Amino acid sequence: MITDNWIPAQDDIEWTREHYEKMSMGDTWGVADAVLRKDEDNILTVLNASPASLLPLERIKKVCELIGVTMIADDAELIQDPQAAAQAAAEEWTSPNTGIPLVNFDLENAEWVLMDPDEEAWRVAIRHHDEGDTDEVALSPMDYHLLAGDDLFFTWDKMQVLERHEIIDMADEGNILSALDNNTVVIMPSVWNEKPVPPHLRGLIFHTKGIEEEE
Repeated sequence: MITDNWIPAQDDIEWTREHYEKMSMGDTWGVADAVLRKDEDNILTVLNASPASLLPLERIKKVCELIGVTMIADDAELIQDPQAAAQAAAEEWTSPNTGIPLVNFDLENAEWVLMDPDEEAWRVAIRHHDEGDTDEVALSPMDYHLLAGDDLFFTWDKMQVLERHEIIDMADEGNILSALDNNTVVIMPSVWNEKPVPPHLRGLIFHTKGIEEEE
């Protein structure tokens, strides 16, 4: 890895410590075009990285050393398109219970479960139903994102998030306030329909018309 003279601030140290402690064994962490995995206590393994991620990884390594975590990158795969590679790898994942490919699970009706409200620790439960039997697998949010794609990751309660160009069009036409007033769109709060909302969706603007109503 390359090196620089960057010195982590206390906020960098505390954020990394909290993020690492929230990870379950086997969880992956996507950062700076790289994928890291928590393999065991105090071990963080770099699975793959791009040329652009080498400097950020070196900085993460410095922070890890300060919190007692060893980052191992000896066998990391250097790839040019890490997102595509991670998505391709996700297509090969299988259930540890039955061996069924996870891409065959009901990804659209995944259940977001808030494991620890204080730590904002989330898991995503996906299920496969077969002749009365149900196989359930709990994923980290990042792994679900890789498996399900952007459309499902940014869907909540059958509502889809507005794309940036849609919001710009509404702003240009002066329709945002009226759409909020008549509940055509909603700015997603922390709790919706009495259920906590994952952090990556809070503050985004959603169509209130459900997917099934549009079909």
